[in-house]
Amino acid sequence: MRFSYIVRMRYIQLNPIQYEMLSRIRRQSLKSSVRDRAFSLLLSSQGQTVSQLSQFFDVHRNTIHNWFDAFEANSLVGLYDKSGRGGKFKLNVEHQSALLVWIKERPQNLDYLIHKVAQHFEVSVSRWTIKRFLKKQGLTWRRVKRGLPKQEEPEILEKKEKSLSY
Repeated sequence: MRFSYIVRMRYIQLNPIQYEMLSRIRRQSLKSSVRDRAFSLLLSSQGQTVSQLSQFFDVHRNTIHNWFDAFEANSLVGLYDKSGRGGKFKLNVEHQSALLVWIKERPQNLDYLIHKVAQHFEVSVSRWTIKRFLKKQGLTWRRVKRGLPKQEEPEILEKKEKSLSY
């Protein structure tokens, strides 16, 4: 027995004002993702299928359907990404100010900072979280060199001094 699926063609119908606004967004938006979404809606209104659009934009068909759903639900606002995406920073303002004080106590010891944050604020942070925060604050650190600097032999040192004096 052979099954056949009914493929429903989906197109976006735009009024002239929406068409003009999408054209403007496509030309002037700073975000490429928003420009792509606006262009896909414009092409759909001109008769391009979802399959053609997914090939053109190199995205999955479901992505095109998500763009259409967002536009139909929220109009032009649906083209933009929602704020708050991505991982949230674990350290709030209070944690950050305390961290700056603690870094002055022991500037070479990140493990000390991790322990202090966990002890005082009951927040577990990684070395990388601390490093990212310190880098954002403009603080840098270097590995401590062990041992004394290498001393040059006296004959080589004399030759260098003579070459500099000329």
